[in-house]
Amino acid sequence: MEEEYIEELCMKILKFKPDLVITEKGLSDLASHYLSKQGVSAIRRLRKTDNNRIAKACGAVIVNRPDELQESNVGTGAGLFEVKKIRDEFFAFIVDYKDPKACIVLLRGASKDLLNEVERNL
Repeated sequence: MEEEYIEELCMKILKFKPDLVITEKGLSDLASHYLSKQGVSAIRRLRKTDNNRIAKACGAVIVNRPDELQESNVGTGAGLFEVKKIRDEFFAFIVDYKDPKACIVLLRGASKDLLNEVERNL
């Protein structure tokens, strides 16, 4: 029963042929399996502020449920999605936006104090 429900939700998303699905909440292993089987990457547990920035940059509209998804909600302005390892952590990057309206700046530094100072100055 649960498996059929999750498959149905994934099919509602997959009918729009996405390359990437982003969610602020979790994503079950089963849903991840259905998406990856169709060649779709997924980012889960993204902060609301980051999700809003990405949506704005690629022209997407954030929806709360797959039932609400329409063709006009799908963002098509993003280029390449890639995951990079920086030191001991993995970071997801979406680059080459067609008409960027927002950006995210990744700060790195020698100490937390230095990073906080740079962030305040930005």
